[in-house]
Amino acid sequence: MRGQSWHLDDIPTGYVHVFGAAPILPEDIALFEQRFGPALPMRQDEDTQGAAPQALVYAIWTRLVWEETRDWPVTARFGQDALRWIGWARAGDVLRVRLTIKAKHMLTDQRGMLFAQHEILNQDGALVLSLMTRTELARRAG
Repeated sequence: MRGQSWHLDDIPTGYVHVFGAAPILPEDIALFEQRFGPALPMRQDEDTQGAAPQALVYAIWTRLVWEETRDWPVTARFGQDALRWIGWARAGDVLRVRLTIKAKHMLTDQRGMLFAQHEILNQDGALVLSLMTRTELARRAG
């Protein structure tokens, strides 16, 4: 759908859109921990050694989504649901987002609700974070 409209009427259910390339730098992790304290993973063992704070990964996802959707005709964002931490992101990883359109609901002639699954993947395609979003978008006029 690059270069095409992102009005609700133009986005097919089941469509998959992949975007972003955000590296996790060691200095980003250090700055995050200095500024906000050690944001420890939900569990702590040898698998989590060197893992980026989950809040940092969430912030990177937020930035990627903002950059990708800032020109979309979004009328409201209704938050995130079903937030699941699946794997660990580490310094040196490059994150991207795979957005899958799950459903649409027309609210009025002017707007509707878009339900999407977001999967944050590392450079190897390993799943790091999964969540659902509800976004209100403008419909195509006339």
